[in-house]
Order: sequence, then C-alpha cells, then structure tokens
Amino acid sequence: MAQRNLKEQLVEGGSRVLFANGFHATSVNHIVAAAGVPKGSFYNHFESKEALALEVTRRYSASYAVDRLALGEGPPLERLRSHFEATVERTVARGVEQGCLLGNFSTEMTGHSSAIRALVSAAFDEWSAAIGTVLEQAQGAGQLSRATDARALGRYLVDAYEGSVARAKVSGDRAPLDEFIATTFGTLLVA
Repeated sequence: MAQRNLKEQLVEGGSRVLFANGFHATSVNHIVAAAGVPKGSFYNHFESKEALALEVTRRYSASYAVDRLALGEGPPLERLRSHFEATVERTVARGVEQGCLLGNFSTEMTGHSSAIRALVSAAFDEWSAAIGTVLEQAQGAGQLSRATDARALGRYLVDAYEGSVARAKVSGDRAPLDEFIATTFGTLLVA
C-alpha cells in the first residue's frame, strides 16, 4: 500500500490543529505531531506556518464548491436552502465548537496576515457572489421580488450564516444554525 504524500499529511494534520487551536496557538510542532511526520518534512513543503495556513484555507474554501451553486437542478431557492442545510450539517459533523475556518481566521488573523486576510475576503466574496447569482435566478423564476438587491442580500446571507456559526461555537449548540435556516427560508426568502 502506498504511503500518503507527506504534503497531504501536513495539510490534513495542519487543518485539524488549526481548527482546534487557532493559528496563534498552533505551532509547527503541533502540526507535524498531528500529521505524524518528522519536523524537517514541514520545511521541505512549506516555508512557514502561514504558508500552510494559506493552503489549508484555499482547500477549505474550494471544498464548498460555491462556483457550482448556480448550476444545480431545481428551483433556485430550493437549491440555496439545500446548500445551506448541507453547510450546516458539515459544520455540525465537524463539531460546532470548531466554527468555520474562514470565520475563525477572519477574527483571528486579519490584523496579522495580509495574505490570509485577502484569501478569506476573496472566499467570502466568491460565496456571496454565488448566492447573489442564485437569488437573481430566483427573481427570474418569480420566487423573489425584483425590487430586492440580490447581490446585497447574498452578502447579507453569508454574514448572517457566519454570525450563526460564531453563536453556535460559543453556545456549543447547533440551535443558532437551525434558526438561521428557519428564519432565512421561513421568513426572509418567502415570496
């Protein structure tokens, strides 16, 4: 059986400890211990802990495949609801106390790393734009008023979701995530 690529082990281990501890409380020693690799291997693949955090953030963001959100089948608001429900379940499965890596880094790293700040900002922008596109599709399908600024609402929904994740992280309970779904699709996006 082939051994996993050391870089992949470092990314996987780094992801786990960055989620659990945050950037500042995570050392390279924590990362290599979680990855099960010698410390020298870290610097063969990453020039710094920040470089690893950037790779982890890129992969985390890409794993949500928000670029495909507008391409799905079915009515736009149903697709959007399914997207958020799947995102909630993913957060719950990981453990609500872990939060969202983008949200975690947005509060911890923005004053410390311009590269991470830019990457997190771009990820939020991409997600907001994808949601805005689905909301425009909902307008075209008659599911949402054309008077609504779909792009602004897309940004708002990302911000509201991230707020519910922060609240769930603090409470240790999924209830804020469920409230986000109920309020968004039971009150806010009702035609």
